[in-house]
Amino acid sequence: MATAQFAHIGMNHIVQTTRVLCVMIPTTKTTKRYIDRAKERGQFVDATLGRHFRSVLLLDDGTIVVSCIRPLTLMKRFSLDPEQFPTDAAEDDAMDLIEMDEEEETETEKEAVEP
Repeated sequence: MATAQFAHIGMNHIVQTTRVLCVMIPTTKTTKRYIDRAKERGQFVDATLGRHFRSVLLLDDGTIVVSCIRPLTLMKRFSLDPEQFPTDAAEDDAMDLIEMDEEEETETEKEAVEP
């Protein structure tokens, strides 16, 4: 029996990699339809803790999971061949956190400007 592989998808959430069918970007109309349908069926999981989501995972049972980690970073974590994606996961996490902090600062500045 094969052992289950798990990967960190951000904000202390973990997913079983063998159940992930694909990782999509959230900006396409097709992806948005998948998200809407999953919400209607009750198969939507928000693993962002309120942050902007950068990737959408489709699981084998039709569940949609959104993550605040970039798709390429997730693919590096899911890969069984570390040579395929040779960058450092800690560096990717740091870049994701920096980008998230910059987005939050921008949103805060916009809120301060608006009456």
